[in-house]
Formats: sequence, structure tokens, C-alpha cells
Amino acid sequence: MPKVIQYKPNSVIYFAGDVDDRVFLLQKGRIALTSTDIETSKQVTEYIREGEFFGVKSALGHFPREESVMVLTDAVVLAFMTAEFEAFAQSNTRIIMKMLKVFSNQLRHIHRQTESMLHSEEQTNPDDGLFSVASCFFNSQQYKPAAEVATRYLRLYPSGKHLLEMRQIAQNTLTANEQATEPRRAGGPVGNDPNMALTLADGLAGQGKWDEAYKQYHSIIEAGDSPALGKAYVGASQSLYEQEEYVRCVQLLTAYISKAPKSPQMGEVLMFLGMSYFKMEQVDKAKAFFAKALTMAGPLLVPKIKEQIAKCGG
Repeated sequence: MPKVIQYKPNSVIYFAGDVDDRVFLLQKGRIALTSTDIETSKQVTEYIREGEFFGVKSALGHFPREESVMVLTDAVVLAFMTAEFEAFAQSNTRIIMKMLKVFSNQLRHIHRQTESMLHSEEQTNPDDGLFSVASCFFNSQQYKPAAEVATRYLRLYPSGKHLLEMRQIAQNTLTANEQATEPRRAGGPVGNDPNMALTLADGLAGQGKWDEAYKQYHSIIEAGDSPALGKAYVGASQSLYEQEEYVRCVQLLTAYISKAPKSPQMGEVLMFLGMSYFKMEQVDKAKAFFAKALTMAGPLLVPKIKEQIAKCGG
């Protein structure tokens, strides 16, 4: 018999890469599946309806999960072991035909993506390539090569699209080198200053380069506690929101609330949570977060929150 499992909102049923031989059926509630599109490398979110199975391919094929599954509301899920699901499916022809149709559509989609990738003539722009290399060196605290790459970029592409960021990398690298040669202060950071990464991230966000901005913000988050941490979480959440990664935005901010419930940025954190839930069509939950955000927001943020409340219809 399948096992009945109850989940609370923001629970994760499984992550991409997990190995698990169970097949799941959503009996009640709402959940989201996030996976990576092989053609664009962007996160794709799908919503499972009540009465639908998920996790079938990886369970029957005995390979790692291709998607992460997050619970959005209180949910009840039936978990079948592989043998139980096979026995259940064999006794229900309708389910077998439905699964074959889904798998057939998915295979055709994957085939089209693969063909597109194989025949694509798009080449990596050297402009983007140099920027990626410089950013990688800088984030790993290899300041001298970062400065050399940034300088080379500025010479080769005086009007390049990454001009502002490369100037910041070159300038911040000099500052970082000066800090690295100073005697270490008790408890003080040496090397990559989170404030420098925050400046770079804000510059990328200002240009609408949300994917690159997210990587910079997340590097600050991964570095741990710092004065820039709260702003990095807000910037990372906005970057995810702008890329329509609403589930990942909720996951990120929920973790931050647990970590720093009295953060000065809590008004913005709650606002982006509300905006994400609104986009996921959970209007009541969005309203609740907006109402809480109003009680913790500064005067400059209040009009933005009220504008979001108006979109919810009150």
C-alpha cells in the first residue's frame, strides 16, 4: 500500500540529483517542480495538479532526480515504492496511456532542444568570455590575474557592454591587494571585501543583467556573515524574481528569515515573498506577507508595498 505523507508549506520533497525509487501522487495541495532547461540553462517551474503523478521517470529508470520539488501549501502526497506503482499501473490502462503520452511529449521536446543545440551557430562572445574570466578570478580572490584580464578588456573593448563592471573589478582589485598587505586585524576580513562584490552586483542589477547579478549576490551569501549580507539576500531575491524564478526566491528568503528574523532588510524580504506568492497565484498568502511587510518597512518602501497590495485587489 502507498504511504500517506503530509507536508507543510516550503517543505522540499526531493532535490535534483537525489536517488529515490518512490513515485508520488499529489492527493491534495499545491507543489512546484523546478528543473534546468538544457537549451537555455535557465530554471523552469511547473506546477503539479491534484491527482497527478510525479517522479515517475527517475524512479522507474533508477537514475537521479532531474528536478527539485517544493511544497507551496499544506499538501497530502501518496508515495509508492516502484513495485507498488508498477502493480497499480498494470491494473489501470488509463494511467499507462497517460504516462506514455507525457513521456512521448517530453522526448519530442528534448529532441527539439538537442537538435537546436547541435545546429546552433551561436558562438561565445569574447566580450562576455573575458568578463566571466575576470569575475571568476576576482571572486576566488586571485586579484592580480583579475586585474590583468580587466585591463585587457578595457583596452580591447573601450565601449564594451561590461565596461562598468570591468572598471569596478580593476579598481576594487587594487583596493583588495592593499588590504591583503596590511596586518590582519582581529576578526577582520582579509582579501575579498563583500562590499566590493555588492557594488559589482548592484551595477549588474542596474543594467538588468539579473543572472550575473544573482551570482555576485550569492557569492556574498556564501561568504557568511557580513554587513552586506542582508542587502545581498534582497538583491539575490530580486534577481530571481526578475528571472521569474519565484519558487527559488521563496526558498532563498524563507531561509534568510530563519537566519536573521530581525534583519533591517526584513520589510523588503517580506515584500519580495509576497510578490513571488502573487506570481504563483497564491493571493491570500501574498496579502499576508504584504501586510506584515508594511509593519516593518521604512517610509520609502511603503508606497511600493501598497502598490503590490492594490494588485491583489485590496
